[in-house]
Amino acid sequence: MKRLKPNKILKIKKPFFVTRKYDEDHIREYDDLQNKPILYVKNLTKRYFAKKLPAVQQISFNVYPGEFHAFIGANGAGKTTTIKCLIGAYTNWNGTILVNGFKNNKEKAKRKLGYIPENARFPERLSAIKYLQWMTMLSGLTHKDAKKFAIRKLKSLRMWSLRHKTPNSFSSGQKKKILLAQALIHDPDIIIMDEPVANLDPKARTEFFSLLIDLRKKRKAIFISSHVLAELDRYADSATILDGGKIIYSGDKKTLMNKFSTHRYEIATSNDVITKKYLKAQHLKHYSNDANDAMVVNFATEDKAITLQKELIKNGITFTKFSRIEPSLDQVYSKLVIKGSVDTEKG
Repeated sequence: MKRLKPNKILKIKKPFFVTRKYDEDHIREYDDLQNKPILYVKNLTKRYFAKKLPAVQQISFNVYPGEFHAFIGANGAGKTTTIKCLIGAYTNWNGTILVNGFKNNKEKAKRKLGYIPENARFPERLSAIKYLQWMTMLSGLTHKDAKKFAIRKLKSLRMWSLRHKTPNSFSSGQKKKILLAQALIHDPDIIIMDEPVANLDPKARTEFFSLLIDLRKKRKAIFISSHVLAELDRYADSATILDGGKIIYSGDKKTLMNKFSTHRYEIATSNDVITKKYLKAQHLKHYSNDANDAMVVNFATEDKAITLQKELIKNGITFTKFSRIEPSLDQVYSKLVIKGSVDTEKG
């Protein structure tokens, strides 16, 4: 056996990532909040072995009861990594995650959270009703109550006629409905979804979002990661946008849109000839929008738009349309996002 020289010191490699979770300062900050979020994330950082940069770095955001929260970013920006930290699939991370005030690794937190993954996988030989029944029993309900839950959910989702078929034979939209039913077993306060409408046809997407809107009316928080920004634009109340593993915006969607709002208005009147003469006299740039049978007018300020409206009304002109053109979520996202993925430039 080879002996070590007396003056030789063994070097012990430090672990590549030391976790420091549930900081007491973060918990005190949560306790001091008057309007408490259902999901509280503070300074979340997650690293992967052999990766130079963290997948997500010092990200913080809140999701409130009854809120539809869009979680947006390019592929590789850190969305799925964050979601896996939230639901407890990853445990090696830094920061604080609270669900309804409970640490997310506690059973009380897990019962407040429902989860729908991007890909649906079901046992081969279980029918839809048996699958929901068994999953409900695994969650602690009796056989009788589990059966009642499975029946009630399949009927409410209009899938009763498929109860004896395996979910593996279902369409993508029907599979997502089964996953939604499973996510609701504990009657959670927040439902977290990773690309839930991927591969769904337009009708199935509309049906799925209708179910989510019904849940929001019951004060359930909806946290959804998706690349379909047009639909998120329609339904979301708030948003968090990731770029290269860091947050570039988190908060109210309307506030975000106002930052990029212009003073462009779409106008339709009872007399286009007089309207155009007035616009020309006021040196206001405008062009016709034939698709909507209207004119688009660029104003320097909102006051200028209101002044135009008043002047034309004085001259007997009535308006069939007078609305400001708002930017889309897709347009705002394109302006904000620079890097995209943590590892690569946007593209």
